[in-house]
Amino acid sequence: MGLKEKYQKLSKEHKLPSFEELDKEFEISKIEDEKFLLREVRRKIIEKIELYAKFLEEILNPDTTISNMHEAKIFNEEERERIFEFYKKLMYYDRLSIEVSIDEDDSKSSDYITGFYKEWSELKKEFSNFVKKAKESWLKDSNIKQESGYMG
Repeated sequence: MGLKEKYQKLSKEHKLPSFEELDKEFEISKIEDEKFLLREVRRKIIEKIELYAKFLEEILNPDTTISNMHEAKIFNEEERERIFEFYKKLMYYDRLSIEVSIDEDDSKSSDYITGFYKEWSELKKEFSNFVKKAKESWLKDSNIKQESGYMG
């Protein structure tokens, strides 16, 4: 039985989102070890959560890199509060995933996958707004002195 067929069997049993939906969003077709398939699907979700959380952390608490400092300063206090509220949602699912992994079974993993996927569409839209603002900031005029306090 292939990956997709195995997932579809588990999907019927646990009322999971379709293989195609999850593959489009989280690339689950790249899973190589099918022995604990739902555990691996949860891990693919976490990969994306961690990527998004890292981006937000760099805005909320920037390192002293030019890119982080540049992007952090384009968000006002109200936007930073919205970013933090969004970040908290991601961290909830990150920590929930850790909790599920402590005593994992297919039922817990499927609850995690289903619960997260129900919120995914809205989370993605909100995250997209933050990314667009950061991206567009790179098209605005600035210079090295403004970005880094360069004294040379």
